[in-house]
Amino acid sequence: MEAEILIDGKCREMLSKLVSGLLRHFPHEVNLPINSEGWVKIDELVEAIKLRWRNRELYQWVTKEHIIALALLDPKGRFEIRNNMIRARYGHTIPVKINYSEDNKVTILYHGTSFTKLKSILKSGVKPMKRIWVHLTTNMEDALSVAKRHRGEPVILMVNANCLRSKGIKVFKATDTIYLVKHVPVDCIVDIKTQKQKG
Repeated sequence: MEAEILIDGKCREMLSKLVSGLLRHFPHEVNLPINSEGWVKIDELVEAIKLRWRNRELYQWVTKEHIIALALLDPKGRFEIRNNMIRARYGHTIPVKINYSEDNKVTILYHGTSFTKLKSILKSGVKPMKRIWVHLTTNMEDALSVAKRHRGEPVILMVNANCLRSKGIKVFKATDTIYLVKHVPVDCIVDIKTQKQKG
């Protein structure tokens, strides 16, 4: 029995970026009703994309099954599905309250940024800026990938999680590799790695 390809790579990436944006940053642009914990009905998300998104003509193919497949197969575990509802697990700039579990085991975490932001970070630490949390990862490659999205030379900060805890800063686990904190003080940054961009 042959398996049917539900969504190809290009469409998946396009849909993933849109769904991430709608669930994390701009649900108001499509009148999407998100509750205080970040949940939205999958059917309402599909309807909003197909009827109210500004580039809706590009997304008329989207079904509930595409959204479910996107969430379940996302390599970074960005999405969570429960009772026919979906939410982003992390990355929000809109106010949502998600009850993350506190972590007391992880010791080293990484944060991707750019050389242009380093002076400010070494003065006042890493702050959430427009987001609710500072995002850290156990995967250095993921941190590098984030760093490369910034303008300028990529920089990876190595953070001592026990140092954070010793200062009363709780470390929360969002996914298997993503951790969240309110702030990273300068003295909890134990190493700085740079990588010259090619080209």
